Amino acid sequence: MMLDTDSVIVARFSDERREVEVDRGRVQFQVAADAARPFSVKAGNGLIRDIGTTFQVIKTDSTVNVGLLEGEVIVSNGVAQADSTLKPGQQLSYDHSGRMSPPEPLDLNAAQAWPTGDLVFKNRRLDALLIEMNRYSATKLRLADPALGKITVSGVFHIGDQAALLEALEQGWSLQSEQRADDEIVLHRKSG
Repeated sequence: MMLDTDSVIVARFSDERREVEVDRGRVQFQVAADAARPFSVKAGNGLIRDIGTTFQVIKTDSTVNVGLLEGEVIVSNGVAQADSTLKPGQQLSYDHSGRMSPPEPLDLNAAQAWPTGDLVFKNRRLDALLIEMNRYSATKLRLADPALGKITVSGVFHIGDQAALLEALEQGWSLQSEQRADDEIVLHRKSG
């Protein structure tokens, strides 16, 4: 298991089973098949059953996302008793009411990047990028105007390297940063 920052799990291992519960955050699992000790992950109301594989689980307050890198997993939403099997390069999400999205393509570059210290964004909203980057730093990046969050951003940013991100946003997206406090930098549109 590899846990991303601000992630919490509970692991229960016995002679009969291997079970992990994701309370919050993002976790990558690389699991060896063992029919005598099946491996499962509980996240929200759902259950992910593994067959020997590499997959990621992201749990937020409202949804769970499961992305498969290698192997095969079966995802049960726990509420409507619906199952979905993921193949490599697929992902799906479900919410706490049991609504499950159909499998869709997983951005493998982005999924494989965070364990190595990079965040890959392809046409993602700026507010989503800042939420992700803020997880890795005590100094938080904020938007002066929430409408700036709609700006779409593409790029590879090293986790915790806010200086490089700010430089890219200033040069490529005409934003300006202002240090407001030791723990806050505010972004706004350049004047003029």
